[in-house]
Amino acid sequence: MNKEQFLKELNAKLKYLPEADRSDAIRFYDEYISEMELTDDEDVAAKLGTPKEVASDIISQCTQKHMDNVSEQKTVKGSATTAWLIILGILSLPLSLPIAIVVFTMIFVLIVMFFAMLVVAFVGALAIPWSIAVPGFSQKMFTLGYGLVSLGGGILMAYALTAALRKLFRSIVSKVSKKRVRVA
Repeated sequence: MNKEQFLKELNAKLKYLPEADRSDAIRFYDEYISEMELTDDEDVAAKLGTPKEVASDIISQCTQKHMDNVSEQKTVKGSATTAWLIILGILSLPLSLPIAIVVFTMIFVLIVMFFAMLVVAFVGALAIPWSIAVPGFSQKMFTLGYGLVSLGGGILMAYALTAALRKLFRSIVSKVSKKRVRVA
């Protein structure tokens, strides 16, 4: 295969590349073969490989070059997006700060309520054995009843609060997960 046949077949194999990349590759191999100083009857494919192999190498190099360009553009675009998000975060601070304070206060109150319910249950559990030491039958029954009601109520309220918080957090997580899936 002489130089002209090689370049013609190489050009046909590179037909799906952008015009600029294809013309650069053909020009490069034209000059490269000319510098090799081959005679007209020498086989170019024996020295360089088949046009199909050369085209495969060119296509992989062009693909890698374009992928690198795209990743550079994404990095620049990502930096600009990050800067805009920081600016928007600063500008939204007067609105988001009070909302964050309310949310954290509510979480703190819920945690305090949970521990208060546990304390009530604990006091109720202590009141049950204490009812034996209290003088008088009516006082013993009152103390025993108070202890049982406090223990049961504390456990029931702690369980209800835990179940409500679990449901709340699961719904928040599912909504956030759905939004992330839509964005991605």
